[in-house]
Amino acid sequence: MTPFRPLVAALAALLIPAAAAQAEDAAPCPPFEVTGTGPDLVLVPGLGSSPETWSLVKESLAKDYRLHLVHVAGFAGRPAKGDPAQVLKNTEAEIIRHLDCQKVESALYAGHSMGGFLGLILGADHPDRITRVVVVDSLPFFPLIFNPGATVAGTTRIAEDTRIGLLAQDRESFAESQRRGVMSLVQGPAYQAKVVDWSIASDRASFASAIHALMTTDMRSRLPEVTVPVRVIAAANLYAPRARVEPLFRTAYTGTPDFQLTVVDESFHFVMFDQPEAFETALRAGLTEAVSAPAP
Repeated sequence: MTPFRPLVAALAALLIPAAAAQAEDAAPCPPFEVTGTGPDLVLVPGLGSSPETWSLVKESLAKDYRLHLVHVAGFAGRPAKGDPAQVLKNTEAEIIRHLDCQKVESALYAGHSMGGFLGLILGADHPDRITRVVVVDSLPFFPLIFNPGATVAGTTRIAEDTRIGLLAQDRESFAESQRRGVMSLVQGPAYQAKVVDWSIASDRASFASAIHALMTTDMRSRLPEVTVPVRVIAAANLYAPRARVEPLFRTAYTGTPDFQLTVVDESFHFVMFDQPEAFETALRAGLTEAVSAPAP
């Protein structure tokens, strides 16, 4: 052994962690819009969707909150970033990176659909950074909407077939399937067209991988870890009546320490477009209300 080798090893031990920290500091900040004044509020759209999801409440909320509008990489025209198969983990990391860049120690959070599901993950993983989660029409395990007895083992094959099928579609076939599917997601034709355009403008691998992740990730066992307040806004309509929606959501969120549910009637999945006034009322309540103490 040369006399310099121990010295080189010692220097490496000191310099490598410092270089890694420097590289982390040098990582670019996510391109998220920040607007408004007040408590920090992170807003995250759903599968294949744009930050425009919040367009009808953005101006109003910005009077009372400092909004952080997340644009998920690979969705609605934003280029994909990192491994598409890790879209949920990548987005979680970007949100925390954004808060660091903005010098925000902790923030409120509201997410629609996949964004709401991601809020549960953030609430469990980062309770020091996310102080309250408002989930808009999302379950802690997506397949429950089709089968209340669904399990990860039972949906894995379906999830993989769905991912492969989406990747195999040409652009026009994918667009047509989105045009058909969106009719059950939002009522107004103008908003239907908008949501379809967002999906078509999304990176297909990111879109397909996100669906696969939602179909194979069950957050129910981790709900006791989400100790921050969780407020859920669920949509009810002729095809998904309140009598079915309410028990489905309450059962699914069993074990959440601080949970409250609000059901908005006559709405499809995009509650913010179908019932904007009722949605804003429920969202604002969800950002501030505490659960009433149980009767003695």
